[in-house]
Amino acid sequence: MSAQTPRSLADERWTASETPTGRFVIVPGERAFVAGYSAFGLEVWTSPLQLVRGYWVSFQVDSEATVIDGRSVLRDIESTPMATTRVYVGPGFAVRERIFTAVDPPAATISYRVESSRPIAIIVHFTPSLNLMWPGAVGGQEIHWDSTHSAYVLDEPSHRFRGVILSRQVVAHEQIQNDTRGTEFERSLTFTLRPSPNDTTVSVTFAGTSTPETGDALGIAESLASRPEAYDQRARERYADMHVIEIETPDSAVNRALRWAQVTLEQAWACNPQLGCGLVAGYGPSRGARRPQYAWFFANDGLVAVDALLREGAHARAREELEFIIRRQNAHTGMIWHELSQSAGFLDWQRDYPYMFAHVDITFDFLSRVRDYVVTTGDVAFAREHWRSIQAAYDYCRSTIPPNGVLPVIPAGQQGRDEQDPQRDELSLSLAWVEAAESFAALAGLTNHVALAASAQRASALARDSIRPAYYDERRGRWVSGHLRSGAPVEGLTGGLTALLHHGLLNEREQRALLDSLASPVYRTTWGIRSTPSNSPFYDPDSYARGSVWAIGTADAIMAFYQAGRGALGTALWRDLVPWFELDAPGHMHEVLRGDAFVPERESVPDQSWSASSFLTSAVRGVLGIEIDGNKRELRFAPRLPVEWDRVRVRRLVVGGRGNDVGLVLRRSTSEVELEIENGGPALTLIFQPSLPNEARVTRVDVSGGARLERSVGDAITISCPPRMTSRVVVHRS
Repeated sequence: MSAQTPRSLADERWTASETPTGRFVIVPGERAFVAGYSAFGLEVWTSPLQLVRGYWVSFQVDSEATVIDGRSVLRDIESTPMATTRVYVGPGFAVRERIFTAVDPPAATISYRVESSRPIAIIVHFTPSLNLMWPGAVGGQEIHWDSTHSAYVLDEPSHRFRGVILSRQVVAHEQIQNDTRGTEFERSLTFTLRPSPNDTTVSVTFAGTSTPETGDALGIAESLASRPEAYDQRARERYADMHVIEIETPDSAVNRALRWAQVTLEQAWACNPQLGCGLVAGYGPSRGARRPQYAWFFANDGLVAVDALLREGAHARAREELEFIIRRQNAHTGMIWHELSQSAGFLDWQRDYPYMFAHVDITFDFLSRVRDYVVTTGDVAFAREHWRSIQAAYDYCRSTIPPNGVLPVIPAGQQGRDEQDPQRDELSLSLAWVEAAESFAALAGLTNHVALAASAQRASALARDSIRPAYYDERRGRWVSGHLRSGAPVEGLTGGLTALLHHGLLNEREQRALLDSLASPVYRTTWGIRSTPSNSPFYDPDSYARGSVWAIGTADAIMAFYQAGRGALGTALWRDLVPWFELDAPGHMHEVLRGDAFVPERESVPDQSWSASSFLTSAVRGVLGIEIDGNKRELRFAPRLPVEWDRVRVRRLVVGGRGNDVGLVLRRSTSEVELEIENGGPALTLIFQPSLPNEARVTRVDVSGGARLERSVGDAITISCPPRMTSRVVVHRS
């Protein structure tokens, strides 16, 4: 098993045809990104600055009078983690446009390789911006042509912000005149590139800076333009060196989707010169304002991504994201923040804008995610180091519980999980309190805060016992999702009801009825679970939250099916998410789709990190049933595979620190299940549940390779695996 080297993510490639409505392009580095649809042109950002919008090209063949709009002859898109190539095919020519964003510097390059028997000119159209991401703004922008460097230079009077658009192959450009006509800054400009017979490739380089520490924009652009191979190699190394889980199944479409979900997670890591490095929530086109959808920092989205980072073994990145979130925790209340614009470093974001501390639920989720991080990685030192922040977050959660109450109430002017219909209290938030208190108790126990652990455990148990009296309508025999400020009940929200399944708060009849309902056509589509059932009077298939299909909500339902013992349905539902990766941007998942058709909901963002994160998490925790306790060096493997899969291979499972990797190979036939375990670290306890068919039972377990069978109860087999050896388990079944 160890002889086979895991495949590098840098080698991933996704090719797709352009569609009539267009495919979204996203090419992010850590300090810049290029994105957009062909119809509206590309945007170029060196965060927090937008340098260019409305970038597109046209072609003129052999000085003919007709100019061909490139958008009309765009045929194919080829994506890799490092770059995206768009292919234009016109009469007698083909042009390959390669969009590349450097990893470290705030810069990007768009290059063109021409295949044509006749001379061809490429006309570049763009609108200069040099403006901060919304809601920040820069006044008094200027643009001039620098003939020495063959570049447009974007500047403003303070010289704090500067952008450069550079190309050594420019043969014609618009003159910027100081006259009374056509001198406005944000108007469309053009310049012309002409490949030579000896060099059929031309390129345009962009760079932008917003702080002296970033460097000189012109120097950055010149460096990228003169040494493209070195920057390409650095970008390749970024993905080739990722030490993350690799899952190989018999289904190539599943394998590709899983790997691109990992690419999405890495592409979400962004560095801002004023704010530092953290995970952005996704990428999309700016809609009217300089806000490219979710390309800024959201703590909640970051916490969802941390879950996926833990499942893929990217423990160091998970820790970095948690520390990024902790740095901006409210020092007075302990509350965890909601969102942070890329331009927040130039604003009094917390005082002047209502977005920083808007959601109470994020603080509850923070405690649960920190617990997951510490347990999975075994990094108890993290909890000790950040104990004051952890306790402050717990104290904030407790502050939302009124005197003589046991469940949280959303403070006036703030929101819980449901942004669309603000409520007084929510079932999902109350359940989050049950879990947050339990998580704090676990963290307190690991860090020897014995009294706090006992108190938090009591609070969790008391809250759990209070859920049914608060949210079950005995008269009508149904659960409600929350209450408005008036006290009126809120019904029909899938998320709150699904959360009940996770906490085991339903009796057998209720659980069966809810699961049956979620599996029925009113909820389930062939691409996921509707947020509101189609037979509800509130159902609107194109509504953001009242009938659309969310990948993250579907993943939540998937885990509920697994926990309820309906593994086949959970796995089938999970596979419904795989086609999302080819719907729009190749290899990326939309935020939310319509409830009546496999198309994006009107507000959906084309690249949403929590969609990919929840897909990856539900694969590792759900389909593979993998749970890791780094403190105990214990691995649970309870796969719920499709019946047609006869094997699965998992490499690079990190158990108790990098360098202690574990590999698993599962093979199954009608009579037995064979598991090969390659333990690359110290001794390991493996709890294996092979998910036998109905009415099948284990008749014998054979163990070899130095492993020892500790116990076998039902379908749970506990194996002690020796250090740095490969063991084999064969489960015979009737």
